[in-house]
Amino acid sequence: MIELKKVSKSFGEKIIFTDLSYKINNGEFVAIVGKSGCGKSTLLNIIGLLDFDYTGEVLFNGKDVAMLKEKQVNEYIRNNINYLFQNYALIDDESVEYNLLLALEYEKIPLKEKKEKVSEALDKVGLASYNNKKVYTLSGGEQQRVALARIMLKKGDIILADEPTGNLDNSNARKVMSILKQLNKQGKTIIMVTHNEQLAQECDAILHL
Repeated sequence: MIELKKVSKSFGEKIIFTDLSYKINNGEFVAIVGKSGCGKSTLLNIIGLLDFDYTGEVLFNGKDVAMLKEKQVNEYIRNNINYLFQNYALIDDESVEYNLLLALEYEKIPLKEKKEKVSEALDKVGLASYNNKKVYTLSGGEQQRVALARIMLKKGDIILADEPTGNLDNSNARKVMSILKQLNKQGKTIIMVTHNEQLAQECDAILHL
């Protein structure tokens, strides 16, 4: 599904990585590990079509993404890629339901049906009846599970997770990892940046930078 061919990235005179080649198969769960500053998040941004300032090729299903026009890139991100961030990327002063309805913004279905889908997703992540709670009242673990519910609602078979358990205690980290594994079993391709060696060992493959 995703192939990197001799990808090199630098910031000024600082070389991040050189001639990086790697293949990620459809439905694979890959961990990216390495010391701080080695380029893990940078690589995730390149794979996620957020950074095109590199040399080499990034191929999605055999097609070089550098050849895509801006509109095509935006459509691909909207329809194929989901992001899971360390800081959850939720609107703090809005309700859980409001945040999750944003994931269904482009779905041409009645609002009632959208709200039913939101409730189903919250139930799957163990947050049934959290619809009207304000995000800022939730714990970090709960916020990350809301972010996972958002992924369940949005289109896309690729999940890019940047330190999704970095701000969580071990118990909540396990809950998040369990949900990611469930999504992987459903066919999602997951690429996860992590400092947690134990979680990395549970993935199908590990890319060391």
